[in-house]
Order: sequence, then structure tokens, then C-alpha cells
Amino acid sequence: MRTLNKLWDANKNKINFWISLTTFVLILGLTYAKFRLKLAFTTTDLTLITSALGSFIIFIGNVLNNNILVEAGQRIDNVEFSEKITEATQAVFDVQKELSKLKKVLEQNDIQNNETQK
Repeated sequence: MRTLNKLWDANKNKINFWISLTTFVLILGLTYAKFRLKLAFTTTDLTLITSALGSFIIFIGNVLNNNILVEAGQRIDNVEFSEKITEATQAVFDVQKELSKLKKVLEQNDIQNNETQK
């Protein structure tokens, strides 16, 4: 717990910390929504979600009078950031899709091996 407190104290005023944290949570949330809740996202959806999240962070920064959050929110609300999130999320989805294919192939091979041994 002490290490987490030191980490928090060292990074809470850094813009890149907030951007990285937001990126992590966003990709994790989108991945969960896609594979557990079976939701499908388009590029437009991802851009909208990223913009809404950036605007929310700007709002919280303004309410708390925290310029670090406001600037982080502005960077997240940026079109280039949305494109990077879309690319990263798509890469995660592609890896998951390939892993699913590989799992099916391995399961089929296992079934064939079991039938051959009988």
C-alpha cells in the first residue's frame, strides 16, 4: 500500500499519468463491453466515447479547479488521441479474435486425437 501511495504522490500532478490511466481504463472497459456484454463498436462509437470521456475529465478539472485534469481532458478529447485509442482497441480485438480461432483449432485437434485413440 505504501508503494501505491508513493506512486500516486509522484504522479498525480502529471498530465501523462492521467492520459495513461484514462487510456488504460477506456481500453479495458471497451474490451470488457465487447467480449462480456457482446457489444459491437464502430470507429464512430469509439471516437464518441473518447470525446465524451475527455469532456467529462475537463468538466471534473474545472469543478475541482485542477489545470492538470483540464489539460489531460483536452488531450484526450483530441482527434489524434481518439484515432490512437481506436487503433489500440482494434488491435486488442484482433488479438482476441485470433486467440479464439487458435483455441477452436486446438480443441478440434484434441477431439480428433481422442477419437483416433479410441
